[in-house]
Amino acid sequence: MTAEDLTELERAGHRCAVCHSGRGWRRFEVVRQPDRDPVVLCGACRARFGDDPPVGRKPKPAPEPAAPAPKRRSQKSRVSGQRGERRPDRLRAALPNLPSTFTTATAARAAGLNNAKTLARLNDLERRGEVRRVGNRWSTQAPPSEIASAMDRLAARTSNLRIVRDRARVG
Repeated sequence: MTAEDLTELERAGHRCAVCHSGRGWRRFEVVRQPDRDPVVLCGACRARFGDDPPVGRKPKPAPEPAAPAPKRRSQKSRVSGQRGERRPDRLRAALPNLPSTFTTATAARAAGLNNAKTLARLNDLERRGEVRRVGNRWSTQAPPSEIASAMDRLAARTSNLRIVRDRARVG
């Protein structure tokens, strides 16, 4: 190894210019080509690339543009075109497949959204009257009528009452 090679090796920080490995740096080789800067290569990169490593190439001068680039469509027309193509609402599409009452997490899984977005969308749908909140769950059923809710309340009050009848004694 010559003094110039050692200088390049020091300048490269005992690292390969391609893979940046420092292992076995004493066996590194310096590749010099007339149209490139000197390049330090490890044994593996030297075997892989030979005398044509991918680094150390001097940049080619940029060609001068022959003609100005054609004008693109304005931003306004492109943005307005995108607005017309609205994606289908995945939550609305998933609602018919869900049971009549469901949790936010169930709706999120069915629609493929995260819980935060699903909760925000369910609140929006609740404001529009498409779903309603029942406790900590959501429902797509219509709200019960006054008579049905009164019967439900009555059944809830009397469900655990025991009706005791007088029995005639036998014997």
